[in-house]
Amino acid sequence: MRVSIRPIPLLIVIALVLPLGASGQGDTGANHAPAESVADFVAKLNLSQKQQFDDARNAWQQKRFADCLAIYKLLLKDLPGDPILLKFVSQATIETGDPRSAAETLKPISHADPGDWQAAVLLARACAESGDIPCRDAEIAHVATLHDQGIIPAQFREFPVERVKVGDKTLLINKSIVPWGYYKVSAVGDVKDSTGKLLLTISLESSDFDQTPFAKEHPDDAAKGIRRFSLDAYQETGLNSSGQRTQTHYTYKFFTGQPDYGTIREEFINVANGKSSPVSSRSGLVVP
Repeated sequence: MRVSIRPIPLLIVIALVLPLGASGQGDTGANHAPAESVADFVAKLNLSQKQQFDDARNAWQQKRFADCLAIYKLLLKDLPGDPILLKFVSQATIETGDPRSAAETLKPISHADPGDWQAAVLLARACAESGDIPCRDAEIAHVATLHDQGIIPAQFREFPVERVKVGDKTLLINKSIVPWGYYKVSAVGDVKDSTGKLLLTISLESSDFDQTPFAKEHPDDAAKGIRRFSLDAYQETGLNSSGQRTQTHYTYKFFTGQPDYGTIREEFINVANGKSSPVSSRSGLVVP
């Protein structure tokens, strides 16, 4: 059963999570010094521009993405080509449903500074949602490389790759930078209805306790460091008699080795639209 506490998302790193006084691009690794930080960006704004920037942040928090984008574009007239501002613009552009334009904005930033991890995670999503699979996969791999280089801040463990429409529901798929938690979660998909209510959480896991039986069944694979992965899902089922939140845990299938993102995407969609059936389930489990 996967724990309910989620890691800090990268979805809004540059706009909201990162405090204005933070250094660099979010305390980046020692191997990379960004050309401009959010603090640097804010420091050069005049009072009117700072108010606009705050207004944009408030619009983002209220999910008024079109208003947020309009404000950023006004700022861009005063600060053309600023990479931090262009990342804000791209982030809002994705949320307004134009990932292709966001990708076109982000690619020059990423090419100019391959160590810009914010541009990398944003570009992965922009490419995914615009259907550019080679770019999507390249940027997912690039994010992993930046992590290995110590450039991505340690507190960030997953990032959103794409939002997919599944019937009248929405599936937001997050890819782990590194497997996290007791269950070694590699990917998570949140399925929500049209009102934003969470209906189901899907996950790809590689729990340590699954590896012992896997090693007995597949000793050669295990000797090579290959792990067993499982496709699971969790659905809240109300309060029990003690007033505790409960959930049902479903297991759908197992994989030998970690599946690539394209496979993860397909499997998550099949679970979200009901085309996959679980091989086992447990109900009445208390949410940790």
